Amino acid sequence: MKVEAGTDLARQLAAGTEGTSSAAGAELGGPSLGGPAGAGTDFAAVLEHTVEGANRLQKAAQASAAAFARGATDDLHGTMITAKEADISLKLVGTVRNRLLDAFHELWRINL
Repeated sequence: MKVEAGTDLARQLAAGTEGTSSAAGAELGGPSLGGPAGAGTDFAAVLEHTVEGANRLQKAAQASAAAFARGATDDLHGTMITAKEADISLKLVGTVRNRLLDAFHELWRINL
């Protein structure tokens, strides 16, 4: 997935793809979260797509940095943008993880 200038990284990470499949998906810039006949999307699948997106960005940043180090490209600006996008996506995944754990612990305390 190539992140283009002027796009929202969080939308692309949440989407996992650049296509849309419904009005809700078009609004978010990604696939539908509703599904047919009101069936919800599996939350684990959404998280999995987000982590896979962050992983793809990390790999792209590593490949870009390696190509720059070998001298295969002289695009320092693009390399730095790719690295920063990967860093932001990793921070996003970490923040989501931390918030989910906080919510879990809060629910755990309420049920006691």
